[in-house]
Amino acid sequence: MSHSALVRWLHYAVHGERSPRAPRRRARRGPARNRQYRRWIASLPSVVSGRFHCDPCHTRNNGMSSKGSDFTCVPLTREEHAEYDAGRDAFEKRYGVCMAEVVKRLNGDWFAYAGRAK
Repeated sequence: MSHSALVRWLHYAVHGERSPRAPRRRARRGPARNRQYRRWIASLPSVVSGRFHCDPCHTRNNGMSSKGSDFTCVPLTREEHAEYDAGRDAFEKRYGVCMAEVVKRLNGDWFAYAGRAK
């Protein structure tokens, strides 16, 4: 057993919980992730129906079937999210929504809300 594995096991044995992860040594690669932003998006009403209890729906892909940045999320209900993923262009045309404009507005609101300037 390696030293780090022993430390993790001892922490679990003594405290009954997993030990906190060590900080990353390298910068994270890939699209931006922000848990607080996704949580904020989920608290908003759907951009299509206005209903609450939404999922953050990523509107852009980052290539190779991976999700885009979290800052491209919009609030959609589960049903709307599934419909959007099935056909993005058809979804936007059916509901008369331009997701790029919605993302731009939400980002502006978020950065104003978070007290940051973009």
